Amino acid sequence: MKPDLSKHFGPKYYSRSDYLILQVMMAFVACFFIASSVWAGTCATFHLKTDKGEQINPITGENADQPYSTRQSCGSCHDYSKISDGYHFQMGWAKANDGFSNKYPWVLSPGMTGKF
Repeated sequence: MKPDLSKHFGPKYYSRSDYLILQVMMAFVACFFIASSVWAGTCATFHLKTDKGEQINPITGENADQPYSTRQSCGSCHDYSKISDGYHFQMGWAKANDGFSNKYPWVLSPGMTGKF
């Protein structure tokens, strides 16, 4: 047997001003999340592209078997050379080599490249 919750919840316990306040709060929260995504500088809608600049469309299967190119996909709006020289992009790649660590042969560099 289900409990009767109507005596605890329902319109007779809340005034119109309570509902108005709730609606204003929900609108504020929605506006905050929408505005924060705009202020964060999110990218506009874009298409992934192959190294040759051809659009990848997994829905139609067009170039779906090709890897995407960050240079072609992001480089039309962003400075790709600046991004690719950044610390998080490189993470020790310049020092990577097969003999980097004799004790741990799977470690190839001081960064996260080649590590688990």
